[in-house]
Amino acid sequence: MTKGNAMYDVRVLHDQRVPLSDRVKASADVYLPLGQGPWPVIYQWTPYESTRERFIEWGVWFAQRGYAAVVQDVRGRYESDGHFLAWERDGVEAVDAIEWAASASWSNGRIGTWGRSYGAIVQWQLARHQHPAVRCLAPHVICDDYYGDCHYAGGVFQLALSLGAALIWNASLSLVTLPSARHTVLTDRVLKHLPLIEMDEVAIGRELATWRTWLEHPTYDAYWQQFDHTAIFERVNVPIFQQCGWFDAYPGSTMRAFSGMDVPQKVLMGPWSHEEEISRHLGGVDFGPEADGFIRAHELRWYDHWLKEQDTGLMDEPAVSLFTMGANRWRHDDEWPPPGTAFTPFYLHSGGRANTSGGDGTLSADAPSPGEPADHYLSDPEDPVPTVGGNNSVATMMANSSVPVAPGPADQAPIERRDDVLVYTGDALDRDLEVTGPIEMLLYAASSARDTDFFVRLADVSPDGRSTFIAEGMVRARHRGGFEASELLEPGEVAEYRIRCYPTSNVFRRGHQLRLTVSSSSFPRFARNLQTGESIATGTRIEVARQTVLHTDAYPSHILLPVQPE
Repeated sequence: MTKGNAMYDVRVLHDQRVPLSDRVKASADVYLPLGQGPWPVIYQWTPYESTRERFIEWGVWFAQRGYAAVVQDVRGRYESDGHFLAWERDGVEAVDAIEWAASASWSNGRIGTWGRSYGAIVQWQLARHQHPAVRCLAPHVICDDYYGDCHYAGGVFQLALSLGAALIWNASLSLVTLPSARHTVLTDRVLKHLPLIEMDEVAIGRELATWRTWLEHPTYDAYWQQFDHTAIFERVNVPIFQQCGWFDAYPGSTMRAFSGMDVPQKVLMGPWSHEEEISRHLGGVDFGPEADGFIRAHELRWYDHWLKEQDTGLMDEPAVSLFTMGANRWRHDDEWPPPGTAFTPFYLHSGGRANTSGGDGTLSADAPSPGEPADHYLSDPEDPVPTVGGNNSVATMMANSSVPVAPGPADQAPIERRDDVLVYTGDALDRDLEVTGPIEMLLYAASSARDTDFFVRLADVSPDGRSTFIAEGMVRARHRGGFEASELLEPGEVAEYRIRCYPTSNVFRRGHQLRLTVSSSSFPRFARNLQTGESIATGTRIEVARQTVLHTDAYPSHILLPVQPE
């Protein structure tokens, strides 16, 4: 032990057997300070191998600072016994683990939890049980809606995430994440295979129950509802610290969770994506020195406050810390959206040829006139619009795909040159415009198909012409009335689409332009809509659709932006 900063030497208890309620035993590694215990405990769960370097380093870091840090493989993964089944037993078995840790000789009975992605799912499922030993939670970068935020975002099946998760959870991490993946499981042969239900066999030669279950439940039915976090939020009775990034798939989920709970909370939202290794650089953009940070420094203050009862000053600070891009600074609020937010519509306009960034599409606060002509494009599933940057959590899973998918503020120029992308660009701003809060798109469109998808993307166009991705939203037409049911289109009829977009915080600088694009695909992040109305799981027939986007006084297509006061 080093006395000034209370840094301890560390010992590890490897492969400790954690008894679960059905006599199956899970495997946990415990990192302990060498000093006078017992210690407060920080516990996390993972399906991704507890002895990976990142987990060992995590355990050592917290043990050095006076905590018993525990990393446990969930049921059926790596050294843990039993059969893995995503989500369904996690809450109950986390209670078993907490009981075990609370009674251990090295534990003082005060337990906090930590985890990212799947490790955050386990924490939310644990929260509903209100175990008295749990004093605080830190579920990071995760969804509150497994259907609408995760596997069927906007009703559109997330191919990259779903396939990557199914393969990793039923095989190994290295099979999907190493460079060889582009030649084996993440090839064009696999990613474009139809029907989707067979993609597991095409990838690794056997059926995967999780993959098939997700595809067999394409609506928000009882299967998805059993994991609904709304009910969990009502039962949360301990403080919550959430961290996420504007370019992750889950900033909307994070802020909805913040708004849905009445407990002490902290939110840290930066210009990052899903990965723990944060940086000031993402997608070719440098967000400046304030974006460089160490999340664990915030977490240590959190645990010191709730588990060691130390006055770190953390709870005297505003609840929400948001990084405002463009200005590249942090803002701090106690409410979401921030006080004074003015939800302002920006309307689509054109002379009927908004195709590509060289077209005549414009975006302004002026409402459209009665006679504005519609815009048209052809959506061909055989030639889908590629995923370029964006809000996604699949960087690790898809880094070595034959078509890599990277999150973030990538330049949208490659897709804005396509004729199947409508582009609407505003005038150069005469003053800075801050947009911070949730975003919604109201789109009026018709299609020649029985089913299709619509994707909208907001970008910040700088004077040098770079079109930097800011936020996006998507909807599958058959779910335009809600995710609980499926209603196909009448070809040629105008339909209204309310598209929930990801939130953001960005200052569009003086001289910059707002830009909105409309398209019908983002592959391979999302599965292609074959546009025939057939089953998502078993359909194989492909149809080219003629899409029509309207912007008149009767059909005022617009994006609703949360504008902040000057």
